[in-house]
Amino acid sequence: MNLLVDNKVIISDKKLADQLQQKGYGEREERKLVLDIKECLYLLEKSKLEVVDRKGKKMDDEAVIKAASQREKDFYTKYLVYRDLRERGYVTKTGYKFGFDFRVYPRGKKPGEEHTQWVIGVLPQDYRCSMAEFSRMVRLSGNLKTSMLVAVVDSENDINYYGINRVTP
Repeated sequence: MNLLVDNKVIISDKKLADQLQQKGYGEREERKLVLDIKECLYLLEKSKLEVVDRKGKKMDDEAVIKAASQREKDFYTKYLVYRDLRERGYVTKTGYKFGFDFRVYPRGKKPGEEHTQWVIGVLPQDYRCSMAEFSRMVRLSGNLKTSMLVAVVDSENDINYYGINRVTP
C-alpha cells in the first residue's frame, strides 16, 4: 500500500512506480517513487492511487486535503492550480527550491527531457505585495532562464494566469 508520510507519498510497488514515473509523476529515491501530496491528491481523484496513513488507515480525498492543509498554507488553492495544469496536459513539479510554487514543463515533456517552460506563483485574488517582492520574483525567473506566470485564484476558485517578463532597455 502507498504510505502518506508528512506531505509525501511513498510508492513501493515497482510496477506502479514505473507507470507513474513514465507519466511525469514523482521523484525517484532509491528503489521507491516519492510523490508530492498534490500529485497524490490528483491521482486519488482520478482513482489511480490508494493511500494509507501511518496507522494503515485508508485515506480518501478529504482526509488527504485535511492532512496537507495542516502542513502547507493555502494547500487547496495551490492544488487547484496543479490540477488545472495537469488537466491541460502539462507535467507540473514543485518549485519551492526555486522560490515558486510550481515548475511546469512543455506538453509531452518531462524533467530531464526539456527545460522548465514556466515557474508559477499561486496567489489568492486579494493578495498584496510590494514592488520589491514582485521584482524579486521576476528576477528569480530570469535567473532560471524561464518565464514567470502568476496564477490568481479568485473566490469562486476560477484561475487566471498572468505572464510577467522583465523588460530591460
